[in-house]
Amino acid sequence: MNSKHEYIVTSSRLNDIVSHCQTKSVVAIDTEFARFKTYYPIVGLIQIYDGQFCYLIDPLEIDDISSLARLMDDRSVTKVFHACSEDLEVLKHSIDAIPDPVFDTQIAAAMLGVGYSISYQSVIEHYLSVRIPKDETRSDWLMRPLTGAQLEYAALDVIHLLEVYEIQGQMLKRDNKTAWVEQECGQLPLGIATQMKPEDYYHRVKNTFHLDRRQLGLLKSLCAWRENKARQIDVPRNRIVEEKSLFLIAQQSLKDKNAFQELAKISPRQLRKYGSDLESVVDESHRVPEHELPPLLERSVSPISSKTLKVLKKIVGIKAEEHSVVPEMLARRRHLEQLLRSVNDQGQYSLPIDLSGWRKEIIGDELLKALSRNEKDIQLELK
Repeated sequence: MNSKHEYIVTSSRLNDIVSHCQTKSVVAIDTEFARFKTYYPIVGLIQIYDGQFCYLIDPLEIDDISSLARLMDDRSVTKVFHACSEDLEVLKHSIDAIPDPVFDTQIAAAMLGVGYSISYQSVIEHYLSVRIPKDETRSDWLMRPLTGAQLEYAALDVIHLLEVYEIQGQMLKRDNKTAWVEQECGQLPLGIATQMKPEDYYHRVKNTFHLDRRQLGLLKSLCAWRENKARQIDVPRNRIVEEKSLFLIAQQSLKDKNAFQELAKISPRQLRKYGSDLESVVDESHRVPEHELPPLLERSVSPISSKTLKVLKKIVGIKAEEHSVVPEMLARRRHLEQLLRSVNDQGQYSLPIDLSGWRKEIIGDELLKALSRNEKDIQLELK
């Protein structure tokens, strides 16, 4: 399978292509990148397809690729991706721009009931009956020169997206789901991990409900320090200190290098580099006034009723089938658990933010309605 593509290695030609693509209403985009020993992804290739021709842009050969930001910021041009969360991160870091608006064919496939987190190859085969080879999946995209096989693979990764976009667009319009996909795709930039505020990263650590406010405050400070350090020197978080070690320092209120090594299992190499920093973070954290400590992270005082959770999952399944949507796209287990833990003293529940928007209308209100009934009525739902 051969594709028509052009290999772009000069900024002047790139500028021409950007101007050309800005005359289009829609383009398809993909990126190839590496992330072995760095915090930030290193972009190796950017593919853009305008519906007739594929442009393979080499950011390692071009002195300045910032002109791409014009296209990414142009709201008159829809940018079609497949599973684009990492692509958005790559583009944000390499050209300081996040594409807008975005259409993600993986999200659309889930909305249309095809599958959840479905691969590019599976989407293309489902809609177009075309099989895409995976020969270059593990290629090193930072090595030069790129081979002809690599360039062909990169082009095939993007040239079918616009055809899928057209098919999905018609189906979404038929099913009145276009606005749903627009809302979902509009939220994608919020999920870029390297854009998260360092002081918020502790929310990603597991089992924090075991910690009291002082311990949680220390974990927050440790995670923020590690996040800032990782960004500053561009190395993966765990090469600085592993997350489990930060948790142990916070949980046991460890204060010095000996304790860090013996009880938090931090390596001698890491201690030589960061031990003093860790001691300073711990010391400063213990000085934080009580009223400035973070609130305890939510966990139900009493265990979540597995029977009630089962009822909610059943409702999600029914609604998903009714609307021909993959169930995970409506509500995942963690969303249902968040809902159950939101109950106040009056027995009222609040929808978590992930069940707002279009989900509130389709499933959120239905879940609240079910929870408003008494326990006996809920159990009848299982029969």
